[in-house]
Amino acid sequence: MADIAVIALDMDGTLLSSDHQVTEKTANAIQQARKKGIEVILVTGRHHMMAYPVHHQLALDTPLICANGAYVFDTKNQQITAGTPLSERQWQQLIPLMESLQLDAICHFSDGIGHQPENEHVGRVKNFVQALPSNQRPHFIEHESIAALCHTHTPLWKIELSHPTTSAIDAFIAALPSELAITSDRTAPNGLEIVNRGNSKGNRLAEWVTHQGLTLEQVIAFGDNHNDISMFQQVGLGVAMGNAAAEIQQQAHFVTGTNDNDGIATALQRWVL
Repeated sequence: MADIAVIALDMDGTLLSSDHQVTEKTANAIQQARKKGIEVILVTGRHHMMAYPVHHQLALDTPLICANGAYVFDTKNQQITAGTPLSERQWQQLIPLMESLQLDAICHFSDGIGHQPENEHVGRVKNFVQALPSNQRPHFIEHESIAALCHTHTPLWKIELSHPTTSAIDAFIAALPSELAITSDRTAPNGLEIVNRGNSKGNRLAEWVTHQGLTLEQVIAFGDNHNDISMFQQVGLGVAMGNAAAEIQQQAHFVTGTNDNDGIATALQRWVL
């Protein structure tokens, strides 16, 4: 195995504990690695506005790979520097199907997070972020119509779908036209995340690593869900969290402790520090 030069971290279920915090032990291990000259980059399904507070907390100087690899956000200059959004043709075909099945939708736009009223997940997130400094709170864009949001806030990077029942998500997946050229990740039994085909955490991470003059063999990547498998398949060392489902763990090179038991710190002590 090549010497590790990059640590790539998924956030939810991986870097963050169940109460959405970075534990002290994990934060210390990350800082020790950075002192050795190792780059640390967050590779997340989150919108950059939702990822930035943790990036700021860890004092990272790398960009954010966001929305399952749909785009890269430069935190220093506060701008998107690379990405492939969903096209108008794609979302215009998706929206009627979403509406027919009454799915809740969250849209990742460059200027904020779009949603319809009474979205329970967004409500919980809004309550959580109230504790953040005002300059770190995400911008939410509420509208009755997802179509209207998409017309006025392009580009659209990712759509998150949810429903109280798994059967509605099953029906949506079964009805998707094959010619849409999208990538969908089922990150929960009753949830689905959609980006343009070719976008993935692994592909966007590979692009960034190559731009740094490094190789993927020099990368250790941590994750816990289906959207992290693309990283495991490309890096030198893919590490699944102990809280990941068995089918996710089987795709990794190694399995560490859970996100609530400092799994990242344990793995970094073993392979990096």
